[in-house]
Amino acid sequence: MSDFGFDVFDLTGAAPAGEPLAALHFDREEYTPFEQLLEHIRQLPDRPDRVPVKRLNVNGRVVSDSMERYLSHAGESSSLLKEALKSPRHYLIARTSELKSKNTHHFDFGTFVHSAILEPSKFSKVRVLPQASKTTASGCRRLIRYYWELFGIQGNADLSDQKIGALRVQIDTLHTAAKEAGYTFIKEDDAKIVDVIRIAYKTYGGGILPKLMRYVKAETSMYGTDPDTGMKVKIRPDGMLLEENFGINAILSIKTTSASSVQAFYNECAKYRYELSEGMYLKVASEITGRPFTATLMVMIQNTAPFQIALIFWDAEDLQIGKYKYAQALDIVKRCKASGSWPGFDALAEEGAFGIIQGKLPGYIKSELLPQYLPDVEVGTKCGVSPKAT
Repeated sequence: MSDFGFDVFDLTGAAPAGEPLAALHFDREEYTPFEQLLEHIRQLPDRPDRVPVKRLNVNGRVVSDSMERYLSHAGESSSLLKEALKSPRHYLIARTSELKSKNTHHFDFGTFVHSAILEPSKFSKVRVLPQASKTTASGCRRLIRYYWELFGIQGNADLSDQKIGALRVQIDTLHTAAKEAGYTFIKEDDAKIVDVIRIAYKTYGGGILPKLMRYVKAETSMYGTDPDTGMKVKIRPDGMLLEENFGINAILSIKTTSASSVQAFYNECAKYRYELSEGMYLKVASEITGRPFTATLMVMIQNTAPFQIALIFWDAEDLQIGKYKYAQALDIVKRCKASGSWPGFDALAEEGAFGIIQGKLPGYIKSELLPQYLPDVEVGTKCGVSPKAT
């Protein structure tokens, strides 16, 4: 028994055995070809058909609920299942801390960009508050008049005779009303970055993103049961493109990144196992809605200079690998729950090896073995160094 209060015995066979993933055998007709996707984009209808969520409730629940309600649901999520592939104990610790609240009192760049891509009107409601302090009466009056101007209020009232406490109450009331109206208040430097991203969003690919977003059903939660394991699962993709408008059913994902290029972003996708998330989204969405989800589009947004955007169509093989990893992670969790054993990295060792892992560094270290061709001269004579006297 460990300090965490759970058994750490060896979990034999936690990961299902199988052929190496390099030799994939799957039906490519389950995925939309790239050229077909382009044809569907060319044939988008003039007006989007608003698909009610009740039309999607076939083998589970599809609801437009809050993120808080989604997080409180006990189903297995992609973020948890990624931890299971590190080790069962990683999963268990993540499971116990998944619902911890996050600090949301500061401007969250990633959260804002996600929501603004899905709801572009938010770009036009970014504001920078004037440099005025609430610790002085003059600063309070300046802020109140700023909010009045924002709301189009004819504020001719004389504020000079009001005490600072009453002025602060007015500011708080106006600020709350502004946030409820959809305004986001950020620093001037952040506002400049948001404006760069707004321009990239509007112009990328000749304006493809604003065009697509008209047809996206955003941030809808899905709750169901995996048919193979009987385990409760849940997904909340950033968006869905449905066949009523798009001709096919596809998942839209949005990711912010510090990657300097698209190729570097692919490496980041592999590092964070995005393939598991995207494969799970396709599989679970197909099972719950009873309609095939056959493609994934991902919006990449740089959170460092030059703050550019890319729209990426995911490869079928990568998505299939993600589905395999999703199934493997579910199997690991199911076996651990049944046995009550949650080993750590010792689960990666061979059976009977006492948890000792046979290590092997990545192949790229071999590049250091390349020969270096040096001039055949006496040491020290042409380097500005005299040989030591004997």
